[in-house]
Amino acid sequence: MVSKKILSVMILFVMAVPVGMTTNFLNISGNDVPLTMEQKSRQAVGDVPPDNVTIVVDVMRLRTMTVNCDDPGLYFKIFINGENSVWMDQVYNGKDIWFEWPTAAATIPYDVNKTVIIQIEVWEEERGQDIQCDLSKEKGPYEGGKTITIFYDLKRGEWTGDDYLKDGNGYGHCSGFEDGNEDENDCEIWFDIYQWGDSGWWGNEDRLTYWEKVHVYGLNGSKNYGNVDFNGDGIPIEWEDKYGFDPFAESNASEQDPDNDGLTNYEEYETSKWFSDPFAQDIFVEVDGMQAKHPWEKPYTLPKESQNMICNPFARHNITLHIDDGNLCGGGDLIPYKEGMSGRDLMAARFKYFLNEDEHNWKRGVFHYALICSQIQWYGRPAGGRMFYIDAHTVGGQYVRNWAWAFYLQGSNYYKAFASVFMHELGHTLGLMSFEGIDNEKTRFPWYKEYWEWGTYKSCMNYRYVYKLVDYSSGDDPDHDQNDWAVLDLTRFTEEGW
Repeated sequence: MVSKKILSVMILFVMAVPVGMTTNFLNISGNDVPLTMEQKSRQAVGDVPPDNVTIVVDVMRLRTMTVNCDDPGLYFKIFINGENSVWMDQVYNGKDIWFEWPTAAATIPYDVNKTVIIQIEVWEEERGQDIQCDLSKEKGPYEGGKTITIFYDLKRGEWTGDDYLKDGNGYGHCSGFEDGNEDENDCEIWFDIYQWGDSGWWGNEDRLTYWEKVHVYGLNGSKNYGNVDFNGDGIPIEWEDKYGFDPFAESNASEQDPDNDGLTNYEEYETSKWFSDPFAQDIFVEVDGMQAKHPWEKPYTLPKESQNMICNPFARHNITLHIDDGNLCGGGDLIPYKEGMSGRDLMAARFKYFLNEDEHNWKRGVFHYALICSQIQWYGRPAGGRMFYIDAHTVGGQYVRNWAWAFYLQGSNYYKAFASVFMHELGHTLGLMSFEGIDNEKTRFPWYKEYWEWGTYKSCMNYRYVYKLVDYSSGDDPDHDQNDWAVLDLTRFTEEGW
């Protein structure tokens, strides 16, 4: 089977890979806003539109949500104007797959008045008959209810349909959970769609369409402006254009936070390589672990199985939880083993491994921090976890191992217990604190009346359900309950700590 890297080299020589990548949704229209003299002076004399453009569908990440197989084999069908345009038939194994190269492309005549129809499907290999995975917000058991259908505008490089700008779930992000049915081999996918013109080469293109460069911005239609910041706000034109900001505006939008997730537009741009979106909420968490006491033992880390469980309830509420255990920008460190971590030890680890001994490290106020250690010193007794700073929490990995047998007897398991306590402590950093059902010691045991009174508060923040439930409460019961999801404050971790 040919790898994507080899495929890309083949394509490099087989087709001319051009200059003009796409843009997206701008708040100004080329038909309504006349060009200034300065813009006209930037236009190229004799600029000629391309005869053809290549529409590129770039799938960047695919995560399974309710696919039951531990190591599923997944493949794409991507149709551009009715033609399956996947470059290479390939099966990808795993539950969270990141892709290095674009997935599909088709060269079509350049006509700015035409709309391109794109359909994205994901299938799981099964003996006998393959199963289509659900990616779509549309309802239905057949292909129409599982396929992403998009209408792509050649003129502006923007799209509508099952995904669109400001749809709440992210532009270029779709999830099978959006239809309310979570039992359809659901997956979530991150993708981009853009154009290549009929000149240039691989890597020498930006997201701006030819039409936009010439008719909206008064630029040379054949030049690359991808990394140019015209208004000096620190964000290049192609990101601002994609998300509907005016890249020539005198007002500075870089410090705005339109989705109220604690990340400014500049920070959204800085983290866009990991698929953040200025109009869909994101939470970034760097996770470090601890070395084992003995060489033959496993280190203390956050299991991948638990990570997937934690991400699902956030996805259900259109929040993308990004867990960095070494795959983003610095997580995955294993600190030296220590039998019991005190509050002072935890703060020292945060300063050394998260902030890299720099209180002004750029990750502060962008990422949360979590440390998976062995045991935690907490008022003379072991504990499963604790929040130890406004942006940081820890889980006692050995505590979860020691009590795994009890979790099984209560209908849970090791991975679910780990995910539940992690989500519990993360909830504290997100503002889940001031409610009688949270951290109520008397909800632990059935011989206390509070155990029964607070049984309607089905949340991992409730000691009755921690280690057993991986979710916050939606507040469905009128008595002894609250809607945790409505209480969450994603901006809280940007405040000064204590």
